[in-house]
Amino acid sequence: MKIALITIHWANNYGSSLQTFASVHTLSAYGEVTTLDYRNTYTQKGMQWIRWGKKPRDILRIGKDLFRLGSRYRVIKKFKAFSYQYFKLSKRLKTKNDFKQIEEKFDIFVSGSDQLWNPLIVSEHSLIDGRYFLDFIQDKPKLSYASSLGAYQYKSQEIPQIQKALQSYKALSIREEDASQYMQDLLQKPIYTLLDPTLMLNKATWLKTLDITNTSPKTPYILVYALIKDEMLKSLVHTIRHQLKLEVISIDQDPFSNISPNKHIKDASPKDFVSLFAHASFVITNSFHGTCFSLNFNIPFLISTPPSSLNRIESLLKKLSLEERILKEKSQLSTLITEDLDFTQANQKLEYLRQESKDFLHAYLGTK
Repeated sequence: MKIALITIHWANNYGSSLQTFASVHTLSAYGEVTTLDYRNTYTQKGMQWIRWGKKPRDILRIGKDLFRLGSRYRVIKKFKAFSYQYFKLSKRLKTKNDFKQIEEKFDIFVSGSDQLWNPLIVSEHSLIDGRYFLDFIQDKPKLSYASSLGAYQYKSQEIPQIQKALQSYKALSIREEDASQYMQDLLQKPIYTLLDPTLMLNKATWLKTLDITNTSPKTPYILVYALIKDEMLKSLVHTIRHQLKLEVISIDQDPFSNISPNKHIKDASPKDFVSLFAHASFVITNSFHGTCFSLNFNIPFLISTPPSSLNRIESLLKKLSLEERILKEKSQLSTLITEDLDFTQANQKLEYLRQESKDFLHAYLGTK
């Protein structure tokens, strides 16, 4: 079976790149997977060395990009190389004719698993991108695999478009529990809740498929991967580094770091990202995918409350009975740092959730 996957694959974003990798790997159990090379104008902007624009926010970005041009050039080059190495890409889809011709080449079309249904993520003007709803497919079956709209609630004028687009799907699955319930009420049809694809691959599979050695680092470290470094996160890093007496490695693409890490990595490839998580002694994050990789590799972790989309992290951790790892009050910190985190129960629950996701895919994709 020839499977076409549409997702946010062309982006300077670790979560997007690695969920695409994991989606391709998981779907490959059911056929030959091709990632449709559709590059959304807004999400692909991060793959430009300098993000040009005329708005005040764009001017600040241009200055930031110019200041860090060397590391930005290196990291974008690595993201592009990762995409070409690990994703079997279709020809570039740009025109209406490109999209019209693609239908005859595949047996089934799958949308997932990033926030491709969230207008705030895919459009500068918060507009729905119909391509991510497979609106160009008329006669072939369509499937949603752990798609996401984050915490977005559709406006009244958007609802008819969403209903029309998704009623033609063979089956629908979403990544977050609350979003699944919301969409089920909206569409009046069953919505399954599935794992993010990055969680479908266990540690051994991640290391093997990316050819990462499973050896301990010479110097143990705390890994910090944070989307926003607010005062709570800075305080968290300061306290934990002194209590655990470990060096701090920070992954981000900012020109400077306000948490004073021992090592600030600004040009990590997606493979480097996975390796750094696999070998960490402790993780501090406010990212959903930072949470996913901490769980995958059984690394003790703490979540500093993220600035938005906490529902994604809470939904996952509640299923694994680890929601106490979200730090909401500083008074919790001392206990959570010293607590011997046993992943046994969480791993069992995670394996059960993996099987549920496999059952969904098997039901609608069958076997090779």
